[in-house]
This record gives sequence, structure tokens and C-alpha cells, in this order.
Amino acid sequence: MDEPKDYEEKALQLKKALQAFQSRRLNSTYLDLRQNSEYKNIAYFFFQKLYGPEDYEFRNTSMQTLHKAMDGRAPGGMIDAVSMVIELHDLSDALDNRMVDAMIANGVSTDINMTQYQSIYRQLDNHDERIWQIELSLKVTRVFYDLSRKWVVRLSLGTIRRVAHLLGIGKIMDFVYEGYTAFRVIHNIDYFVETIEKREKAWHSEIMKDAN
Repeated sequence: MDEPKDYEEKALQLKKALQAFQSRRLNSTYLDLRQNSEYKNIAYFFFQKLYGPEDYEFRNTSMQTLHKAMDGRAPGGMIDAVSMVIELHDLSDALDNRMVDAMIANGVSTDINMTQYQSIYRQLDNHDERIWQIELSLKVTRVFYDLSRKWVVRLSLGTIRRVAHLLGIGKIMDFVYEGYTAFRVIHNIDYFVETIEKREKAWHSEIMKDAN
């Protein structure tokens, strides 16, 4: 049996590999959006920054700190939006952790392939959570798009960024600002959101059709 420390190190390596695999899958599935002049920046942010193999623990901790720092300094809608991002990250992180535990139990290494991924995904059989992950992702996208159209948010971001850097969480505020600027150039978010919803739910259904 692995020692706790060895298990944690192995789990961390597998988690990074899993997130990298998922990021590659998303980038492949949405190549057309990434190559679309209107959506390429938000596609990069959505698939590489939001779901890429980043330091989730740092990002989530920073998001929590940023949420507190924004209180009284930002429009209520923006605070609610950050709360939704925290919920999405927590959910995605929990789902990834369960995948990693199953990867270890099934002897899957860091070079995980599509067959192994789909098999583990199917074994976990967490339909409701996976559908909620998709729907919450789309909800977050629409909320941030709506915020990007409001001038008061643009004014607030300057103050929030200064506070974030003073608190040592400037990196996470830069992450938020990058998303904001990507949303600003989009005229209509509907096609982007509807494309993701259709493809992700079809992807989920295809994997789960042989679950029983």
C-alpha cells in the first residue's frame, strides 16, 4: 500500500495529467471556436485558463480572498459572479479528485488515453453533477458576458486590481481581467454558449449510454 505522502504525490501528478488531457480534449472539440475571430480570445480563456492544468488550489484560495476583498468595492453582480466561479471551481476540483482516485484504483498512469478516460468517467456514474458542471459553466459565461457590457464594472475593476495586488493576489485578478477583456469584444454570446451546451451534453450522453 502506498504511504500517504507517496499517494498524495502520485495523485497530484495524475491530476495535472488529467487536467492537461481534458484541456486538450476541449481545445480539439472547439477548434472552430478557437479559430473564429470573434470567439478566439474567449475560447482561449475558457478552455485554457478556466479548465487548463493550472494550480487550482492557489486559484480557489485566491478567489476566496478576492471575494472578501471585493465586498463594498464592487457591484453586487460582480461579487455574485465571483461566487459562481468559486462554486464551479470547487465542483470541477471535486470531480477531478474523484477521477484521480479512480485512475489510481484502475492503475491508469499519467499517459491516460481516451478509452481509459471514458471508462473511468462511466464508472463514477455522476450524471447529475456532470450536467450541473456544464450548466454552471454556461451560467458563469453568460453572467460575465453581461457584466462586461456595464461601464460601472469597468470602473470598479481598476480599484479591485489595486486591492488584489496589495493583498498579494494580483495574479488571480489578472486572470479575472483577462476574462473580462475577452468578453468585451464579443457582440453576441449565444452561439458560443449554445455550441458548448450542445457538444458537451452530447459528449456526456455518448459516454454514459453504455453505463448500464
